[in-house]
Amino acid sequence: MSLTSEKVLWNTFRQGDRQAFAMIYEQYIQALLNYGHKITQDESLIEDSIQDLFYELWNSRNNLSETDSIKFYLFKALRNKIYRNKEKNNFDIIDENQALPDWLNEVSTEYSMILQEHEESQLNHLKRAIQKLPKRQQEAINLRFFHDFSNEEVAQLMGVNYQSACKFIYTGLRFLKEHVIYPILIVLIANYLDKF
Repeated sequence: MSLTSEKVLWNTFRQGDRQAFAMIYEQYIQALLNYGHKITQDESLIEDSIQDLFYELWNSRNNLSETDSIKFYLFKALRNKIYRNKEKNNFDIIDENQALPDWLNEVSTEYSMILQEHEESQLNHLKRAIQKLPKRQQEAINLRFFHDFSNEEVAQLMGVNYQSACKFIYTGLRFLKEHVIYPILIVLIANYLDKF
């Protein structure tokens, strides 16, 4: 979705258009569920937080500010909502040593189209390499490359400064470059490292 159409959709929703609200829900619900699973494995906490988020969005639509990225706005709001609900209800948030996030076991649509059956072992090799990264680097790589957020947005979502977010991404990519050798990853990493 283009920046202009995102702004139009968001502003239409803010004016009380139920269809625009439904479109936002339908477009981002799966991404929000996946992101919620990176923060906690408690289904109830995730579902309750998403329900609360959309309930509050609709009820406070007249007071919401404009946004250039609906996805970023929703991700940040969901993260805050999960942590607030966790404190209120004593749910357990995944810590550094708990199970790996669900996205590590998923193959994005883009990868599915690109990869052929004979590349399955290489994809598994990539997953194993990502699993070796520290938790914060995994989250940064996921947000940057699987959700296409900018470095600035990654920093804001993770609650760290810009330099820390860049370091998480850069260090993670350097590790993956050393441990995973196949064309898709090399192109991804080469494009990113050229910026430094």
